[in-house]
Amino acid sequence: MAMADDAAKGKKVEFDVHAKHFQKNNAGLKGASSYLVFTDYASFDKVFGVAVTMDKLKPNFVVKDTFDKKMIIAVIKRGNAPIVYKVNSVTAEGEKLFVQYTTKAEMAQPTATFASPLIVSVAKNDYKSVEYIENGKKVDLVEDGKTTPEKTTKDK
Repeated sequence: MAMADDAAKGKKVEFDVHAKHFQKNNAGLKGASSYLVFTDYASFDKVFGVAVTMDKLKPNFVVKDTFDKKMIIAVIKRGNAPIVYKVNSVTAEGEKLFVQYTTKAEMAQPTATFASPLIVSVAKNDYKSVEYIENGKKVDLVEDGKTTPEKTTKDK
């Protein structure tokens, strides 16, 4: 059960979840998790590529025009099992954005390595920080409105 401090606060913010992206091998991100904020396509494109698959799921790609009006909040979990995400809510209180989501690991593959992204877009605003609440617990806070991966990635 989530502690009161670890619950999303503020007013509801409209969001879209983007699928069919993968972490590029040369992105330079390491560790079990990364928490990212992007406000421009060039930075996003350094980290993520587009995954073309044969399944029937409709892709919702992040494209250059996405950044005309939106910013991207992303999480990447790495390990020997793919991760399935569910966004519970995105809210804002003042200059802080809260992204609350759950994760579920699929069947582990001992000889494989996965980098599973969650990519969410919200309307651009003057947010100074993004708080990530995973499975009811605060896992990270990206602060100061700086949005380059080099400044906002926290590899854990």
